[in-house]
Amino acid sequence: MKSFIAVIFFIFPLIAQTNDSLFLKIILPDRDTVKYNAAKHRIAASTNPTSRAFINYKEVKVYGSGAFVGMHNLTSDTTTLHIAVVSSKGDSLYKDFVFIKPKSSATSTADPIVIDYVSQPAEDLWLIAGDVLEVKMKASPGKNPVFDIDGVESGIPMRELDPKNAGGIGGIYVGKYKIKEKDECADIPIRFRISKNFFSNEKASSKGKISIIRDSLPRVAELIGKRPFFNAGLGSDRLGGAKLGFLVEGVKVIVTGKVGEQYRVKLSEGMEAWLPQEYAQLSPINATLPYTLTGSISVTGNDSEDVVRVGLGQKVPYTSEQLTDPMAIVVNIFGTTSNTNWITHQNSAKEIQQVKCTQVGADHYQLTIFLKQKQHWGYDISYEGTSMKIRIRRTPIISNSASPLTGLTIAIDAGHGIGSQGALGSLGTIEMNITLALAKELNAQLQAKGIKTVMTRETDDNVMMSDRAEKILTSNATILVSIHCNSTGETSDAEQIKGTSIYYRYPGFKPLSDIMYGKMLELGLGQWGVTGNFNFSLSGPTQLPNVLVETAFLSNPEDEMRLIDPEFRKQVATKIIGGLEEFVIKNTK
Repeated sequence: MKSFIAVIFFIFPLIAQTNDSLFLKIILPDRDTVKYNAAKHRIAASTNPTSRAFINYKEVKVYGSGAFVGMHNLTSDTTTLHIAVVSSKGDSLYKDFVFIKPKSSATSTADPIVIDYVSQPAEDLWLIAGDVLEVKMKASPGKNPVFDIDGVESGIPMRELDPKNAGGIGGIYVGKYKIKEKDECADIPIRFRISKNFFSNEKASSKGKISIIRDSLPRVAELIGKRPFFNAGLGSDRLGGAKLGFLVEGVKVIVTGKVGEQYRVKLSEGMEAWLPQEYAQLSPINATLPYTLTGSISVTGNDSEDVVRVGLGQKVPYTSEQLTDPMAIVVNIFGTTSNTNWITHQNSAKEIQQVKCTQVGADHYQLTIFLKQKQHWGYDISYEGTSMKIRIRRTPIISNSASPLTGLTIAIDAGHGIGSQGALGSLGTIEMNITLALAKELNAQLQAKGIKTVMTRETDDNVMMSDRAEKILTSNATILVSIHCNSTGETSDAEQIKGTSIYYRYPGFKPLSDIMYGKMLELGLGQWGVTGNFNFSLSGPTQLPNVLVETAFLSNPEDEMRLIDPEFRKQVATKIIGGLEEFVIKNTK
């Protein structure tokens, strides 16, 4: 038996392996020694299609492409994974991997007394009166630790969590302190103490430092950069925090605190948002807080859109949402009190039925724009001077029922790029290459029909999301299709998870997603569903209907075989066009 060190090839196999010589290419695991906490780990590899494959001496299916997959069960703290392939002539290759399961964090000994680590605060904080500081650490169980805020308060008691509520671990302590009006400090760590005896303490300090700001908060910040946005909270995942929406440069907000690199922003009484620091420029401490009265509202139109203008004295923050029953756009304007005494509606506004304004709370003014449309075609919120300008796209007029996309512009986004390559298949297929091939095929088919298109990327280069959005919006595209390939996680069975799925963010764009899902299922792909409220960057624009198509799972050998087939990619492009045409026909006059 020959020993073989597998090399992972990051290539784009447009056709299945046909070389008769025996080989073993391993994609997952991607390293010889794997430290992993999960009970299972996914295997992805390939060999000659005529060979046999074994994972831990158990034979697994080799697909027509040569791909094979499986699962490795972690039955002890250290296990060995053995992957082998055998040719029809009896030659063999193998590769061994070592899996080490890190020891779980255990309860420390009661004696000697130790403080293992401080987990909170982990980031720098700005706090004001009324805020609650929460701290947390792991230490010896059964003790009475305290924490100190130098120059503010000392000996604040902490309590130990019941191990049943702390993953079975003893010695997890939490504490809280409510900031008082008189409190003040600048950039100091929290000190933790556990008494050893009358003369000494076990001590530790937090990584995050706190500032309790008495006189210079709240203060004003002005939004800067391309497409600044609010987060709803501090939570995050691979797509980032849940967003409240995008805004424009020049909007002024009230900053009341800070956690790490995000400013806490007051929108109204009882409502706050989080603004990434990179999109904020702090104004001088004595700057006047943004606040304005509303003026009159005008509703007008031009050749392509209807426009709602709201008189304001400053560029204040806002959020928006789509309603579908009734069809409407709701715009929440903050730091604002109604002084609107008339709303003028001109006949030039073709698809706005009515505009209603409401003061729904302190500093919270709400505009509801009722539409005559049966489908949201997009809207844009900006400022013209200090007046808010809401541009609402009209329903496209279809001049040729046989070619309903004629006269429209379709934006095509090929997901990922160099530096963000995306998912990997068992053959080494790279998502960024598949998505670009699909996007080019879709682009070619649309242009063959005389349809105008715009592509966010046409090479392997990774285009920043903000630049992709800018290109789409400046092109005045009518609809956006973003193309991706899916992948299961490293702890799931790739053979069992396959199929197509569609993603959207706003309820007004769900009809496009539903139609596109139906078209993709006509290809015989498995069902993986339609997902809304999706926090992907290019699902964020309100300016045009958009949809993200996760064509199929690269991690699944059967789906991967389809995706590397040029003929299948042609069929995908045809179905996407069919979905676009059906959507337009159903939702135009």
